[in-house]
Amino acid sequence: MSFKEPGAALKRINYALSRRMLAAWAAPTVNGAEALAKGEAAAEGDVVYALPNRSTADLALLDIVAERNGLASPRTPLERLDEAQRFFFLAAPAGLWRRNVMRTVPSRLRRVETKLAASAASSESSCGGQGAARLWLVPVSIFWGRAANKDRSWTRSLLSEGWAMSSRLRRLVIFVFTRRDILVQIGEPLAWDEMAKAAPRPLRGESPAADDGDDGALLQDRASRRTARLLRAKFRNQKVAALGPDLSHRRTLVRQILNSAQVAAAIAAESGNGGNGSEGSNGKSRQAAEKRARKAAFAIAADMSYPTVRFLDRVLAWFWSRVYEGIDIHGMEIVAPIAQTHTLVYVPCHRSHIDYLLLSYVLYQQGLMLPHIAAGDNLDMPLVGGLLRGGGAFFMRRRFRSDRVYAAVFTEYLYQVFRRGHSVEYFVEGGRSRTGRLLPARTGLLQMTLDAHRRGLPRPVAFIPVYFGYEKLVEASGYVDEMRGADKKNESIGDILRSLKLVRQSFGAAQVSFGAPLVLDDFLRDCDEAASPVKELGARILRGINACAAVNGMNLIALATLSMPRHAIEEGALVAQIDLYRDLLRRDAAHHRFAVADAPAQQIVERAERLGLLKRERATGAAASADGSERRVQRSDILLHDAFTAVLTTWYRNNVLHVLAAPALIACLIVNRRRGIAPAAVKRLFDLVFPHVRNELKASPEDSAERWLAHLQDAQVVALRGDGLVAPTDPALRLRLRLLANTVMEVLERFYIGLSLLQRAGSGVLDRRELLLECRATAARISTLYGINAPEFADGRLFEGFVAGLIEQGALLEGEDGKLNFDGRINAILRPAKSTIALELRQALETMGHGR
Repeated sequence: MSFKEPGAALKRINYALSRRMLAAWAAPTVNGAEALAKGEAAAEGDVVYALPNRSTADLALLDIVAERNGLASPRTPLERLDEAQRFFFLAAPAGLWRRNVMRTVPSRLRRVETKLAASAASSESSCGGQGAARLWLVPVSIFWGRAANKDRSWTRSLLSEGWAMSSRLRRLVIFVFTRRDILVQIGEPLAWDEMAKAAPRPLRGESPAADDGDDGALLQDRASRRTARLLRAKFRNQKVAALGPDLSHRRTLVRQILNSAQVAAAIAAESGNGGNGSEGSNGKSRQAAEKRARKAAFAIAADMSYPTVRFLDRVLAWFWSRVYEGIDIHGMEIVAPIAQTHTLVYVPCHRSHIDYLLLSYVLYQQGLMLPHIAAGDNLDMPLVGGLLRGGGAFFMRRRFRSDRVYAAVFTEYLYQVFRRGHSVEYFVEGGRSRTGRLLPARTGLLQMTLDAHRRGLPRPVAFIPVYFGYEKLVEASGYVDEMRGADKKNESIGDILRSLKLVRQSFGAAQVSFGAPLVLDDFLRDCDEAASPVKELGARILRGINACAAVNGMNLIALATLSMPRHAIEEGALVAQIDLYRDLLRRDAAHHRFAVADAPAQQIVERAERLGLLKRERATGAAASADGSERRVQRSDILLHDAFTAVLTTWYRNNVLHVLAAPALIACLIVNRRRGIAPAAVKRLFDLVFPHVRNELKASPEDSAERWLAHLQDAQVVALRGDGLVAPTDPALRLRLRLLANTVMEVLERFYIGLSLLQRAGSGVLDRRELLLECRATAARISTLYGINAPEFADGRLFEGFVAGLIEQGALLEGEDGKLNFDGRINAILRPAKSTIALELRQALETMGHGR
């Protein structure tokens, strides 16, 4: 848009009015401005902005955003190339009713390409290739109202951005009515000289022989067209990332599913190959099977609706502001770039019903498309089900392996969603974790994703692990009841209505942390052919979730207080322990991506009290002296949990137990020893035991004894005396080491129970089922006798995982008769337990026989 053209005065007035109105009224969300301002393009070179559609409003809004973020204005001259302004549009002008249409290469793009090539040639001849500052091309997309997909409603079509390019009238209406729903997406800068070095491939319709001539004009034209084509691809990727793919109507999608070969084969098999209404061998007609398939498809399919998305956005923004003091987001800078090139599968941990609402809200606020979310059909309730379906939820039965028609319809639906490039979200754990630990991965949806990938998808698939952290759990009361043995309650409308009372409470802050993407092609290329890909994929995803954990203040408190025998601790000791945990994590920051609460420890304690998760017993401050008189004594208050929060606090501890599992195991090997232990012995025992701890807690495989020993010595909680490692002599430091050791002591005690029962029975005596029954019964008895407060201490799934790990590592062998055989490695693990496991527990196991 040049102001030197005829009618320039009118254009200047139009631009000035548009800019003033936008500055006063629009409240856009801006992505990518900070990265551009701090990046190489702004620091070392010039930038030229490319916008997809010719629009005065888009240009004015970009000018406002650039000014607010310290970027070069698109209207400032590009002096080095003698250009009056530093922007261009790819699309032809739009009329009042006419849409933008992309037809030709913009003239400014051609001029800049030509001048840049001439400048580079001149610089190379005169300066030996050392030219001026680089020139960067920055693609910018502006979305006026963000729709999830197309819809029936004319009002939604009018007030939302879609895949069709917008007319001026539509943008004006959007500007008036949805001023806060404008997204400015500033893309990653493209180095123009790097684009110029690319081999000049012939464009469609051109002969490769054309490259052999010396026609510089032809080559330059081809370079400009190639740049325009690259920009169109960038703009399309930005649009997919922000709006989602260009989906057709829901009924069309259902029709495609029912017409697919897989569903047709399932219907034929279900009807016994009966046709034309005749009864099949199993008594079911083809028409009945087709009707059931159609019903299943509509029951499954999401019906994403922009009015519903907007409504939920407003409701959730109000809800979060009432119940949470803030939502902390970590790792979004990883997700935004890959969303433009990959089909994303968000795989979060499942801690609360809040999870999927929170993730969708965060993605929407960050300008990314809303995912289609796999939800249990127990949530498909009146009113609630419709809202969730309109927000992107698709519903599935908990079990449907025996129903071949439903299984085929669901599998085909998931494939169609992937094929159209839409992001998907599902919980690999299946249900919510009541203990706070990650549950074993369910492989059903993972296998369907692998199958869809093998069938062929237009874009590569990447899994995005997501960690949720909560300072105060919304479902706390129900979880504690279930951890104490109560049956799980089914969801109902009444539960939803009762949950509205939550707005009267404060639940602290919530954390949403995105982990490193797991690209499916890379995983399959590196996967061991002998292993089960889907099982290994589930394990990798669970480790990825834990690898991006956000350690909040309540997690730190739980790690400390539950390490005390009666879950009570002096305030000074608690503050010091919180500081120790954070100090260790900061020292190891180069090897993890954990986000750790950074508020002062005293504030963390006060916050937990305010949330009702800690109780305080005031110190009396007086004591009797030898002559009977009173003297003032400075005592620290005692902080503790009541019966309810003591159980609940195990949930917060279990969220993050993996982050300190490695140093805690080393502390266990040192803290109770009277004599020092050589570093080499610590490493040997660590390497022997930690794989089992890591397997249970889904901890990092990169943890090493040498690195953590160095951190512990730097923190002064482990000392090297002569050739041996010992606990410090200072009582305060020794207490810190003991509390650190106690964080994983219950894990080691459970391992000790299993190994002791194996050793006592002898090799080849117990089968897997018998051993697991013995372990559960013994652990439950010890938990009762010794007041172990962790509800998961006798959890059969944890013992099952431990035994499975021993078998995988070859320490246990399952014979043809099912009996478990073992060698000396079991004794090697048990031997150091005498200086690690409490004497009371060892004696209890000796006196209670086999735990019966």
